[in-house]
Amino acid sequence: MGILRGLGPVSAIVMCLGTPAVADDDTLARRLFFFGGIDVARDSAFGWSGVVTAPFARLDEDGTRIRVFAGSGRYRYSTGAVVAGQNTGTIHTGEILLGRRIAFDSTVLVAYLGAHVEHHALRAPDPTNPVAGTRAGFKALLEIHSRPWPAFIATASASASTVNRSYALRATFAREVGLFQLGVESAAFGDARYSEARAGLLARMPLMHVEVTLAGGILSNSDKGNGFYSTLSLYAPF
Repeated sequence: MGILRGLGPVSAIVMCLGTPAVADDDTLARRLFFFGGIDVARDSAFGWSGVVTAPFARLDEDGTRIRVFAGSGRYRYSTGAVVAGQNTGTIHTGEILLGRRIAFDSTVLVAYLGAHVEHHALRAPDPTNPVAGTRAGFKALLEIHSRPWPAFIATASASASTVNRSYALRATFAREVGLFQLGVESAAFGDARYSEARAGLLARMPLMHVEVTLAGGILSNSDKGNGFYSTLSLYAPF
């Protein structure tokens, strides 16, 4: 089914781990940032948006984080439970997570835990689809941002949810070239219904006050086999 959920993430899975460029005064831009994007792959499309806030400190300081995320998408999958052998589903997902940021020299970790709800609606009833319907549960998310060398940036994220046993893993490694970052990424994610692995290239670039990331590559899906994916994600301090 090939849907990358909230990486902020999987992904796309979009990683919003860095410290935003902020003004010298203590404005809202130091305490809140927006992230969003769209993921298109074989037989699926998914869009998401969210905000992260630091209610008691600046974003570049350690402390409490609150993450609010929502996403929606559409997918097609193979099944013998319908006459055509193909079924279409829509997904709506949301989460509210409470976290903590901790920095160690050039490495930043943010760990989250909170509530997760997800709804899958199918075009045709499919009793063999284990994710159909609405479920709520708990989700844990870990994000890592590191600068191992002055011109290189590495990121990673891992999440797991009790909702449909969903999970997402993602890692990127990029080199700064002027105002741009060029690199590679890999991801793995899935749930009780499917699993998918990805590998690709990425480019990050500033556009006004927004950081834009373009990524694309190849995938292997347990339902659809091999294919291609592309993502466009945005990150912006308020």
